[in-house]
Amino acid sequence: MGSKYRLTSSAFDRKGEDQKQEPLRVFFLSVEGNDTEVEYFEQIEAYKKQLKINALVSIEVLHRSKRDTNSAPKHVIELLEEYIELRGNSEDDIINELSPAFKEKYSKEFISTYLNSPQKIHKRLRTSFETDLTLLGYDLNYRKYLMQYNGRDDKFCVVLDRDWQTHSEQNMIDCIKHCQANSYLCYITNPCFEFWLLLHLCDVKIEYASHLEDILQNKTISNNHTYVSKEVSDKAGHKKCNIHFAQNYLPNIDTAIQQANDFEINVNQLIYKIGSNLGNLFLQMRDQKNQ
Repeated sequence: MGSKYRLTSSAFDRKGEDQKQEPLRVFFLSVEGNDTEVEYFEQIEAYKKQLKINALVSIEVLHRSKRDTNSAPKHVIELLEEYIELRGNSEDDIINELSPAFKEKYSKEFISTYLNSPQKIHKRLRTSFETDLTLLGYDLNYRKYLMQYNGRDDKFCVVLDRDWQTHSEQNMIDCIKHCQANSYLCYITNPCFEFWLLLHLCDVKIEYASHLEDILQNKTISNNHTYVSKEVSDKAGHKKCNIHFAQNYLPNIDTAIQQANDFEINVNQLIYKIGSNLGNLFLQMRDQKNQ
């Protein structure tokens, strides 16, 4: 699977994280894609007020390296469980995760100073330390941030594609059962996340009445697109990144939730039928019990 420690966030992603208000509840999301899904849900967090989500409810998308392409359902669940294992650890715990050789080079005291008062360390030494961390594949600051960031009644969520081309029926069944056994919220879109986006952009049931089988099969049609992703790209004018959320999706989220009810929303049936239960995530985030 690659690095044991996959939770990684770039310096850009960490901007403003230390200014976050202590939340009532955090929805921790582990998602398949590194681009579209991450951008979409981080924009949901940014526009909570407009979406009638309680200000004290937060959405935290778990980040991994751009080079980490382990996006099969079991890897999405593993990333969530890496966070859950980390949750509640102490500073000593995350330092102890580092290899003995690394801790021989940098003392526990040095690492603790870096975590709490990095300005006290000479820039050259700090840069050398950060380079060695990168080579090790270990994001110390991000892990410390996640370790400390939690609400009083958090939810642990996985966001999966059905993806008939790569995810077997049994694999999907096993993932759903694992989520249910561990009280994780499991959100599936069949055939892919872009179908959820398409629900924002048009009346899918009417416009694609004669193309529902094309949507379900979602065949690869070019180096850049499947059938559904091409439809989204043509309508919204974006690729995997820079999805123009405020223009394309923010005004139409309630439309997408409503339209999803025209298709399958039962998580077990989503293995076989077109649809998405992502509308349930918004209903949970808006739940009056969170107020």
